[in-house]
Amino acid sequence: MSQFEEIIRKFQIKGEITGVKPLGHGTVNHTYEIVCGGIHYVLQEMNHFVFKYPTEVMNNLFLVTEYLRDVIEKEGRDPDLETLTFIRTKSGNQLLQTESGSYFRLYRMIDCGEEMKKPDTVETSYEVGKILGQFHRRLRDFPAEKLSYTVPKLHDMKHVMSAFLDAVRGDICFRTSDCQEQIQFVLERSKKISLIRDAIKAGEIPLRVTHNDTHYSNILVDEGSKKAICLIDLDTVMPGVSILDFGDSVRAGAATFDEDERSGDIELNLDLYHFHLQGYADEMGRVLTEKEKELINYAIWLMALERGIRYLTDYLNGDRYLTDFSYERQNLYRAVNQFFLVLDIEEKSELMAEIAKNVFRKHGGA
Repeated sequence: MSQFEEIIRKFQIKGEITGVKPLGHGTVNHTYEIVCGGIHYVLQEMNHFVFKYPTEVMNNLFLVTEYLRDVIEKEGRDPDLETLTFIRTKSGNQLLQTESGSYFRLYRMIDCGEEMKKPDTVETSYEVGKILGQFHRRLRDFPAEKLSYTVPKLHDMKHVMSAFLDAVRGDICFRTSDCQEQIQFVLERSKKISLIRDAIKAGEIPLRVTHNDTHYSNILVDEGSKKAICLIDLDTVMPGVSILDFGDSVRAGAATFDEDERSGDIELNLDLYHFHLQGYADEMGRVLTEKEKELINYAIWLMALERGIRYLTDYLNGDRYLTDFSYERQNLYRAVNQFFLVLDIEEKSELMAEIAKNVFRKHGGA
C-alpha cells in the first residue's frame, strides 16, 4: 500500500487509507479502488501512450463534469450520483505527474453503481438510450469549442478510408487475397460515407459535446433498480456529432451478437432499437435538428461500417493496433461481423425509418 499512499496523499482527500485493490477489467488504464476516510475513490494511472495529451483529456473532464454538476443541481438531483467527481491535487492540479513520468487521477466512486451488461430487454435498451440522451441534453448549451480534440480525426470517414486504401495498396502482410470480398464490400459503400460531414459543412448538424465511446459497459446502473445512473469513462469527451454517439450505442447494444463471435445470427434487433431510440428521443427529441433526425438511422449504419473498416484495416496491416485477440484472423472476423450488421441495417432501413418517424412525431416532428 505504501506505493499508492504517497500518490494518494498528494490529492485533496483526508482520512486513513484502509484499502487498495485493482478495479475492473479495462485494458487502457490501470485502475484501483481506494478507501480513504471511509470514502471510496477510483485511482487511475492514465495510459499516456494511448492518450497522448493527458492534460487536455483532464481539462475536458473537469470542464464537462463541473458543468454537469451545476445542471444536475438545478434539476434538483444528486450530482454525486449522476456524474463523476474528480479530485484535484493539493497543489490544485487536475492530474498528478510523478517523477517517473506516470500520470494519475482520482475521482469519487459511485458506490451503488455497477457496469451495465449487454441489453437483452426493451427496458434495459430504453435505459441505454435515455442516459445517453440525458448526457447530451444536459450539455446542449455547453460551448463545445472550449474542449480539445483529444483523439484527432475520430469518426473522420475521409481519414478512415484513406488508412484503409493505404493498407490495401501496401498489403504489407500479403493478406488482401484473404479478404477480397470484404474489400469490395467497403469500396461499394465508399460513396455513401460523407452525408454527416456534408451536413456539418452546410450548417444542418451542429457540433455538440459528445462521449465518443458509448458502449453499454460505460454506463453505470443502480444495483437495486437496474436504472441507468450515468455515463462513465469520459476520456474521449470532446466536440462531435451526437447522432454518431447514438449510432454507436445502438450498434453495440441492439445487435444480436458480440463483436468477437465467430458464428451465429447477426442482426439488429428492431425491438431493442425501437426502445433505445425512444429513450434517447424522450431526452433529445426536441433538441435535435431536423437533419439529425433524418440521418439518425444512417448514423447507426455508418458506425457499423466504420468499425468494420477499422478492423479490416488493422487485419491488413498485421494487427498492429487492435492486438487484444485470442485467435488468428480475429480482426477479420470482427470486420465480417460488422459488415453483416451493415447488411441487416440496409435490409431493415424502411422499417427503421417508420419507427423513427413515429417516435419523433411524439416530440414535435420527424
